[in-house]
Amino acid sequence: HKMKQSRRDFLKRFSQTAGCFVATASIAPLVGCLRPESSATAYAFPQGVASADPQADAVILWTRVVPEDAAETSVDLAVQVARDESFAEILLEQEVVAARDYDYTVRCSVDGLDSNQYFYYRFIAPDGAVSRTGRTHTAPAPGTDATLTAAVFSCQHYEEGHFSAYRRLLLDDAQAPADRKIDLILHLGDFIYEVSNRRDVTDLNDRVVILTNADGSPRRFRGLPSKGAAQPGVPLVAESLEDYREHYRVYLSDPDLLDARAAFPWVCTWDDHEFHNDGWQSFHASGPSQNRKVDSNQAWFEYIPAALTRATAGSSGNNPARDFSFTQVDDVALDDFDADYLSREPNNLAAIASMSIYRSLRWGDLVDLLIVDGRSYRGPRGVDDSIEGAGFITRSPLPASLIETQNAGRTANDGDPPDTVELDGVSIANNRKDSPRGSMLGAEQKAWLKDSLQRSTARWKLLCNNVPLMRFGFDMRFRDHGNINDVWWHDAWDGYPVERRELMSFVREQSITNVVSVTGDRHAHFAGLVYDDFDGADPVGVLPEFVGSGVSSGPRMKNQRNATRDVPELDSRVHFDGTKFGYDHTLTPTLNAWLLFGADAAARLGETGNPSLALGAADPAVNPHLSYADTDGLGYFVARFSPEQLEVEFVTILEPLQNFGQAGPPVRRRVRFAVPAWTAGERPELSGSELEGEPPLMGLKNS
Repeated sequence: HKMKQSRRDFLKRFSQTAGCFVATASIAPLVGCLRPESSATAYAFPQGVASADPQADAVILWTRVVPEDAAETSVDLAVQVARDESFAEILLEQEVVAARDYDYTVRCSVDGLDSNQYFYYRFIAPDGAVSRTGRTHTAPAPGTDATLTAAVFSCQHYEEGHFSAYRRLLLDDAQAPADRKIDLILHLGDFIYEVSNRRDVTDLNDRVVILTNADGSPRRFRGLPSKGAAQPGVPLVAESLEDYREHYRVYLSDPDLLDARAAFPWVCTWDDHEFHNDGWQSFHASGPSQNRKVDSNQAWFEYIPAALTRATAGSSGNNPARDFSFTQVDDVALDDFDADYLSREPNNLAAIASMSIYRSLRWGDLVDLLIVDGRSYRGPRGVDDSIEGAGFITRSPLPASLIETQNAGRTANDGDPPDTVELDGVSIANNRKDSPRGSMLGAEQKAWLKDSLQRSTARWKLLCNNVPLMRFGFDMRFRDHGNINDVWWHDAWDGYPVERRELMSFVREQSITNVVSVTGDRHAHFAGLVYDDFDGADPVGVLPEFVGSGVSSGPRMKNQRNATRDVPELDSRVHFDGTKFGYDHTLTPTLNAWLLFGADAAARLGETGNPSLALGAADPAVNPHLSYADTDGLGYFVARFSPEQLEVEFVTILEPLQNFGQAGPPVRRRVRFAVPAWTAGERPELSGSELEGEPPLMGLKNS
């Protein structure tokens, strides 16, 4: 029956955070429930529905309602949960309130559900208008070894392509056998990009493409609340809560994303673009941004459902995540840095503490998912801004030893840091010699992660990272003072080598087995091993890592070309004109070869277009830990965990610069790996590299 409680009694069930509700499902089907009216029009649900963070007996349900009368300060909704898509067996009907203060979004934590089961849900407005139907799936109960199949996504720029990768997943899942269907989606950051209207989109033949949606409208931002209408060539950067909300609304207009949010439960973390490009703590190169950090946190909380305060932790039993809580802050300079480079400036701490999202979830006894926040507590990367071009991509790769020294700060050289570092044979000032050691995680999160890894009783420990752990070394020996493992991408763990070595050594020394890292951020597919010490005399592979390409953000090769187009000796090792040698695209990657086989192999490939000749110049000492590189493709990967092994399938789709609709994008290739479970004293191994479709050009080391 529909719950008949007074407003006062109902509000007692309201959580401490506005817009969050708790409800308990009935064991037996309810009777006399509401039935929606298909003709109702006073309310709409334009951003669809979503579910998140499945637990053995609970899941978070989400929607956003838009009232026809904008003066309404809140909307009373009913949420229904049923065993069947027709809602013949309704287990829950609960009143929830969508408040204007939270942009009419609502989050409902439903508990009392059976484990490892599908459920269907919907929301009903006061006039009977109904949302679309969503489907979700609870986790297996502790004590069971049910398999887990997770699809991993990241990096979806609305103005750089359609979100067709989700359609490909939905189509594949519809054809999959029951034991291989998707259980959940992991989204590991850059759900939105805070900057829009920034540049024209080009295809792999370097031609400008005008993106349009299914209704013929331009796939561009029309403007932002704080900026007004878009102006040609002028980037729109989110600077207020309403700006961030507008980004989520626009992104959630994509039909493929809407369908995927409704079809599976999601587990999400963020990277930088949910706040600000290359941001750390509440800081960006443009200056202190405490207010923007709070605004971006609130918008993420409103539009990305997650079990934060109400999460049931993994087998470690520790859940530090907390729902958003508004705090008043001022934008002031960051100072008073602790030993891990966390600024103790009160406004910085308050902005960060407005929400905590690092957490763990358990999937039976098989997998502990450890969801990491690699942005809110990190210090600046291990390259000081005094080095010309410092940023995600410097003008050219830098010596790993330079980054190591600067990342170590005042702890370098056993506490006696050098006054200078060497770059291109020249001594320059070491401006980090008096700085703290740079951390990616901050002291508290790092302690939580170590404790969770050590105490986990699950077969697999799954690190859900927003940036890669692996080193991506660039062979620069063709230049004076170049090295075999110079580093270019400092915004990931390559910019924080001291803490990476600490964590990987911890995993090795504690004999923690079956730890796997999954991540995105790089706009390319990669697979390989993370070593305990990449610069050690005898490095040991500690855990495998799988890096997924973007949904629609420009492929790595194209983005890298933006940094090298004026430096021929670098540019030729990133791409070449493949049409001269019978390939399909003007922009054809030599970057795969550079990363897997070295600079000479990449140069030979660009000169001849012949992989066999290029392999003649390969050096096996180049990135020996890296097995797969696919830098001109977009897509996702699927990870299937069983007690015996992990299987990973990378899916590379045709670049989604056209609207493929319900037919979905063609698949360029599928690349598969397997990792057998290992025991103490053994080391992880990647087996396979099975290929289906068009090979990645010199992108598989053992093919």
